Amino acid sequence: MIPQAPGTGRRIPKRLAVATAAALGAGFALVYLIHVLLLSNEEGSTLALLIAVGWTLACAVMTSLGSRHRLAGLLLTALALIVVGRYWDWLQARVDVVYLIQHAGSHALLGIWFGGSLLPGRNGGQPLITRLATRLHGTLPPAIARYTARVTAVWAAYFLLMTLASCVLFAFGSIRAWSILANLVTLPLVIAIFVVEYLVRLRLHPDFEHVSILEGVRAFMR
Repeated sequence: MIPQAPGTGRRIPKRLAVATAAALGAGFALVYLIHVLLLSNEEGSTLALLIAVGWTLACAVMTSLGSRHRLAGLLLTALALIVVGRYWDWLQARVDVVYLIQHAGSHALLGIWFGGSLLPGRNGGQPLITRLATRLHGTLPPAIARYTARVTAVWAAYFLLMTLASCVLFAFGSIRAWSILANLVTLPLVIAIFVVEYLVRLRLHPDFEHVSILEGVRAFMR
């Protein structure tokens, strides 16, 4: 049976639900593997670095192909790959720092992206989640516009706080404690925020036409 979003008559496409469940399962398996490799000292450093480089390479290629500057993006990606190959041994000896840069860096960039959209005059004056909701629903009622602006602020705060926590724990804690935060806590925490926000939205705005969490994520990734 195809699940329905609570409070709406909209069905979640079965293919989307299955694909999302498979992606989450693969994601949990991958981050657990990375956690194990980071704690295995030199034995797992090669595979850990291969995963980090492979993931970054895939994201860079996808981003380049979807941008207006496709050729420049692909050339920069190729150049970065050459640099990685040149300094492979150096990076392998510091694979934990590579993952710190990935985790803290990606959260910092997302925090700046979400937070920057809250500044007056940026992106037509619309916060990021407000623009996403407008894309899905058209013109928003004032109450929904205010709510989406607050959700944007919550996400910006989360990303920036996670950046700070990641850096502080890496600098002053153990690699095990940092890896638990980065690899075992981050993904479940993001899912929890999505679920809590969805439930809060249903409670505060029951008469608004809501989309499911999966549909919101799909719209965000477009």
